[in-house]
Amino acid sequence: MSDIGELPKPVSKPAAVVAPSRVRSIIFISHATPQDNVFAEWLATQLAIAGYEVWCDVTALLGGEAWWDDIDEAIDAGAFRVLFVSTLEGNRKPGTLRELRLALDTREKYQLGDFVIPLKIDDFPFQSMQPSIQDLNCVRFDETWAHGLSRLLKLLEREGAPKSAAAGPACVADWYRRSIDYKRRIVVSRERCQSNWFSFKLPDRLYFHKFRGPSDALTGTAGALGYPYKILGQILVTFASRAVVEDRLGPHFSETLDCPSTSFANDGFETLSVAAFDAANILSDLIRQAWERTMETRGFAFHTMANGQKAWFFKAGVLDKNRGYYESTPGKRSFRQVVGTKSRRTIDGTRVPDGYWHYAVSAWPQLSPFPRLVLKHHVIFTDDGITPWSAADRMHKARRSVCKNWWNAEWRDRLRAFMTTLCESQASLSLDVGGDCCIDVEAASMQITSPWTYYDDEREGLDENAEIELVEDDEEGDADEEKA
Repeated sequence: MSDIGELPKPVSKPAAVVAPSRVRSIIFISHATPQDNVFAEWLATQLAIAGYEVWCDVTALLGGEAWWDDIDEAIDAGAFRVLFVSTLEGNRKPGTLRELRLALDTREKYQLGDFVIPLKIDDFPFQSMQPSIQDLNCVRFDETWAHGLSRLLKLLEREGAPKSAAAGPACVADWYRRSIDYKRRIVVSRERCQSNWFSFKLPDRLYFHKFRGPSDALTGTAGALGYPYKILGQILVTFASRAVVEDRLGPHFSETLDCPSTSFANDGFETLSVAAFDAANILSDLIRQAWERTMETRGFAFHTMANGQKAWFFKAGVLDKNRGYYESTPGKRSFRQVVGTKSRRTIDGTRVPDGYWHYAVSAWPQLSPFPRLVLKHHVIFTDDGITPWSAADRMHKARRSVCKNWWNAEWRDRLRAFMTTLCESQASLSLDVGGDCCIDVEAASMQITSPWTYYDDEREGLDENAEIELVEDDEEGDADEEKA
């Protein structure tokens, strides 16, 4: 700084500044923190394994000299290329924009061609990128990360990016031991883990009612039964006894055979030439019917998936604040949102309402080695809180976009909240299969004891004290950009 009263000396600015004598060797990764940390960490380790010296704030310096302690200096004097992770957050956060400006100034200052390389890793529209990089060649990671990495490695090789003798798999393994292992080290334990298996007990016996008339007449008659059933020629297979069936359908049956349910599941029924494999399928279908009838009776909505299975969900407004409650630890009542609002971010960044999201489950009965319902997670989107979107592609893209920050705890506890609410805080859920017969499904999932555990990353979960709004980035413009 000049002394007071001293006139500053005129300085002539050259058209280009001579670069420092130190060789530019760093591949610098600029990204939004914490939104793009997972991708940046993965990319940094992949490039280091390939032999490049990498600077990234989640890994620091990999495979290089230790003297680069300052980001400004690393970009200005050490970077061979700056990789700008171009996402919605990356294009608007002050930190990444500052690094981008520094990289562009460095490119201009030293006249470095292709110094900044944008990386597109999601469905973020091209038009929403910073104007200063819209015309630069972009490496696409939004198809698959593996495909994008292949393109980037070819680009770096073609442009003669220097490699470091200190980089490589050993360098990454050492970094992993020093950093990731500290936060996520495996320890010997007897940890109890929640599963998505819910045990149930089959009714004692299965009945085979022989119809007096032709099989096509049985098909029309059986629809009025109101309980799960299967038709095998002239045989009506059900858990309901002869008295219950005739009370519903009339005296149309000449005889009834029965078989223990467990032996039918394991060995089939030789009297009717039903093999064990077919027997298991018959029982699974009866259990699925019982589940779906119960869900329909309880007023749940559903979405039929591509495989024909139904994903069941609470309609918006059915539950108080759209919350499901469960016991997180003995005596402690917690909740999770099972329905929430959804919004869409337009190209200019404005949020507009875009319906609802619904946590949903589908049920897969499994009998071996023990009877259980396997409940699988889904997220369904509606405009009115009831009717699922009809376009499968739209549903798939929205699910990938808005649920990418849900970790294990969010999925696990939503399932617990769903089942506790479905069972009305009782110990089990009774699926009516005829008369006094029912299939009792445990409300609590089966637990598995693990001999190991690990200290997880300290990821912040979703704050569910207020209703969760999930945001989907508007994809309009991608198709136009591709055509241009």
